[in-house]
Amino acid sequence: MRHTLALFFISLLIACNDTPKKQDTSEPDSKQVLSEKVESSSNTSGDYSSLYNNDDCDMSIAELAEVLKVPESNLDMLDKIGENKCSFDLKGFGTNTLDGDSRISWRSTPSSKKQNKKEIASYLERKESGLKIMGMDIELAETGDSYIAQQPAHGRIIIYNENYDQAFLMHYGIKSANTNRTKEQHEELRLKMTNLANYLLQKHRK
Repeated sequence: MRHTLALFFISLLIACNDTPKKQDTSEPDSKQVLSEKVESSSNTSGDYSSLYNNDDCDMSIAELAEVLKVPESNLDMLDKIGENKCSFDLKGFGTNTLDGDSRISWRSTPSSKKQNKKEIASYLERKESGLKIMGMDIELAETGDSYIAQQPAHGRIIIYNENYDQAFLMHYGIKSANTNRTKEQHEELRLKMTNLANYLLQKHRK
């Protein structure tokens, strides 16, 4: 009888130990995911010193026309205006009430590594929750180490990289300031300027 009871308890212990452990199916915290996305972009960042710290416009009409997919005759390069690094007048996307053609420009602007990281995280958090305020959005640049923030209501794109104390600001004009620009033209120009942002990052990355 004792042997029988002993065998029974041994079998019971073995059965308990062999019970499969419950797998952890909990989803990762969304803020942790966003933090990891931001962190991964900074760890593999290229060198963009020539983009952020050079005040000379190194873009020709021919080069810009190729990137934007427009005829060279639709572009006029302007002299440096204020702190703008590059400034061009562009035909075909409405007329500016003050100067005629639409104006596009881009330059670096003071910021900080901490501020850039904060902006990226804020944009990503809104994107994760599906919240678009006035069409604001963000996407990872094709280089994989910077973010391109969209502000279509302001006709503006901002490139953020948390390894720099600057951001890169690109203007293509708000729709209301361009008397003949349609909604479709505004969206098309936004996409063209996004392509330009990716091109500039690839051009300057070292």
